[in-house]
Amino acid sequence: MSQLEINILHSQTQRDLTSSDIVEEFLSRENFQRAWRKVAENQGSAGVDEETTDDFNHNLNSNLSQLRDAVANSTYQPLPFKQVFIPKQKGSWRELKIPTVRDRIVQQALLNVLAPIMENKFSPASFAYRPHMSYINAVEQVAHWRDLGYHWVMDADVSKYFDSIDHQRLLIVVRKYLDNPGILCLIKAWISAGVLTKEGIVRNDKGIPQGAVISPMLANIYLDEFDKIISASDLKLVRYADDFLVLATTQERIVKAYSEVEQILNSFKLTLHPEKTQITNFERGFRFLGHGFLENAIFPVESSKTVSASGVEGKGSKKKLSTRNDASKANRNSASIAIATSVNFRN
Repeated sequence: MSQLEINILHSQTQRDLTSSDIVEEFLSRENFQRAWRKVAENQGSAGVDEETTDDFNHNLNSNLSQLRDAVANSTYQPLPFKQVFIPKQKGSWRELKIPTVRDRIVQQALLNVLAPIMENKFSPASFAYRPHMSYINAVEQVAHWRDLGYHWVMDADVSKYFDSIDHQRLLIVVRKYLDNPGILCLIKAWISAGVLTKEGIVRNDKGIPQGAVISPMLANIYLDEFDKIISASDLKLVRYADDFLVLATTQERIVKAYSEVEQILNSFKLTLHPEKTQITNFERGFRFLGHGFLENAIFPVESSKTVSASGVEGKGSKKKLSTRNDASKANRNSASIAIATSVNFRN
């Protein structure tokens, strides 16, 4: 049994909970304490209220109890995200959206409960932001489909994925998995909290902040239907967040798949990035998740598109592999809906 099969089997042993069970576990003192420990471990910057993890820790028991009670009694309201810009290469800037410590704790508490449940439901074609899976598993899966004859590849990227997620559609999709008004209300409040800028609070009807604890899971939920549609066809899919490969056995099929994938994503109010999407094959070679693929060789590559230790990939334009000599040299050096805004959980 492969490591990937073991990982999937492990996720399938996780138990499903009823809606009332989820709320009870979410609001438990033990869960909020566990959420606090995770947030404290990650540290991070203060949000718009300027409260740090050290500040929250000064009166921990009281702060945690008050926060939990506020959520249970529907008096909790998330604050806007703090807008921060950090420099990027070539003089550009990257926007970060930082939630408050208290909002991170509540999101982590919900994530503690929902993540094991969603592991039962997510497609095995999705590899990002999941326990017991990594980009290495995704690379191995690409090799698996290659060895089964899927030699033609659509190497694709969703344009500005996190910023393009439609709020209304997201809530509709989440409701299919978890029809609990209180939890749906929380998620709606988080994604619509807005960002505090110099001009004031800016709110949009699309986009989820990458700085939010809950966002990676919401991002996977949003594309889970896409994963299952492609996987149920004669195509194969390997997706890591907004970066994915669709594989086919013939050139004719992969060309047709391009328009099919584009149409599905458009129905999700998403678009393909034109400069980061291409049709290729293993003979020509391509790069995916910091690895080069050329015929039967797989090897780490240096490019503008790299994977960090956390598995988060930096973006860059698609680049073909330069020469077969590069491949062989590298291979020798590497191992082969409208929802109410206030709902009482106790009702």
